[in-house]
Amino acid sequence: MVMMQYAQFIVYIIVIAIITNLFRFKMNETVDKLMLVMSTFALIIFDGILFDSIHTEWLAFLFICVSIISFFIYGAIVSVSIASFVLSIQTDVTSPVIMLEYILFALGSIVLYQYFLKIKGERDRWLSYLIDNSKQLSVLKGVSTSIQKALQLEKLIKTILTTVTAGYGLGFNRAMILLVDDEEEKHLKGIMGTGPMNADEGYATWESIVKNKFKLKELIEISETEVPRDTLLNQHVKELCISLEEKNFLSQALDNGNPLHIKEHNISDQTLQDFVKRFNMTEFAVIPLIQQGDKVGVLIIDNPVNKNPITVNDIDSTIPIANQAAIAIQNARLYSKVQDMALKDGLTGLYNQRAFQTLSSNIFSNENTLSVIILDIDNFKHFNDTNGHILGNEVLSKLSNVIQGTIDSHHIACRYGGEEFVILLPKMGKNQAVELAEEIRSNVVATKFPCEENQPTGHLTISLGVASTECTTVINPDQLLDYADKALYKAKATGKNKVILFEGD
Repeated sequence: MVMMQYAQFIVYIIVIAIITNLFRFKMNETVDKLMLVMSTFALIIFDGILFDSIHTEWLAFLFICVSIISFFIYGAIVSVSIASFVLSIQTDVTSPVIMLEYILFALGSIVLYQYFLKIKGERDRWLSYLIDNSKQLSVLKGVSTSIQKALQLEKLIKTILTTVTAGYGLGFNRAMILLVDDEEEKHLKGIMGTGPMNADEGYATWESIVKNKFKLKELIEISETEVPRDTLLNQHVKELCISLEEKNFLSQALDNGNPLHIKEHNISDQTLQDFVKRFNMTEFAVIPLIQQGDKVGVLIIDNPVNKNPITVNDIDSTIPIANQAAIAIQNARLYSKVQDMALKDGLTGLYNQRAFQTLSSNIFSNENTLSVIILDIDNFKHFNDTNGHILGNEVLSKLSNVIQGTIDSHHIACRYGGEEFVILLPKMGKNQAVELAEEIRSNVVATKFPCEENQPTGHLTISLGVASTECTTVINPDQLLDYADKALYKAKATGKNKVILFEGD
């Protein structure tokens, strides 16, 4: 008979467990805990039905323990009261000793539970710290090689921004980089940004990343090759030119060399107010990019989509990448300067003859139509003999400015040697090339040059020769240049200060 009762009791326990777990995980946390406590209390009731409450006194301890775990102090007070009440009804036991036992047990359980919570909290904090550090090391490992080997500034900045904003990276919603003007070092200029201008843009980007299951390395590779997608953000970023001679939040970050966490906006800082309004910011951080004391720029991060607060740990995790970025940006700038020294003329800033050879070969093989203008200054030997080479250099520099101010950005001007200049015109036919050459000639005539009144004609003039693949058959760019040179020779021989198109021998 007793065995049957225990078997029945076990069946009740199983049924209660199944019913409780069937519903409790579909409810909110409070209801979930309440169902767990009630199922434990049900055991006391079934004990009273099956065993005349012979186990009630001990099951009450379980009821109190579960109540404390679920509702802590409130659970202890209510469960002790209920346990004492039920015990007095089912067993007629009203001994204050038992009541005291329950109270002491509840107090002991509270202390013990607090102790376990403290240990668990410490363990979770250390685990979170280790996970964060592991993530930082993983991100640094994954991005260091890409950053250090990137010598092109644009490609490098794309890599940095992708690392900062990718979910597999640091996971910020948006990031921007502004760099100190490399020449005067008096302004911060917006270079590039990654991220949305609003939440809708952000969710669309996340859906694409989740759908394609991109990892950090893949995102970096994609960012290096594709045209920046965040067109509106980059438009706003590239319009930025902020003075470092004025006191503002960006100059403060660079002067102090420490990150700036901005949650409340200083109404006296007009630059900050304009910045917040332009990018619709509420909370953001400014990470200075400094390399061996040199101010390189700033990295700005925020979360306009998920609105996650920026923590001290978030900023600390960004600093190592910012330090690497500062070194890499300086290296890229130095590499660019060395490249310019190798490929550009020191006096005029135009490409030199070496660069012309490389560029003309590349363009010639890729373009169906290519035109070339070659020009030089009329009677320049007379100018140098009369006025000296210092003024001659000034004229060459001023002439290069006229040329650059006349041609379009996709045209390529080179100082070929001495007073000779060459202009490569991809995808331009002979008629347009002649028109452009004539515009350059007339602009030179209209420009006031130093001591030009000492020239034989009273003005400084140029002669120009034009050749185009549209009207001649050539096998290489040198042959096209030779034809333009023949046209230039003809212009010199027939009176100077004119444009001649090569149309065949």
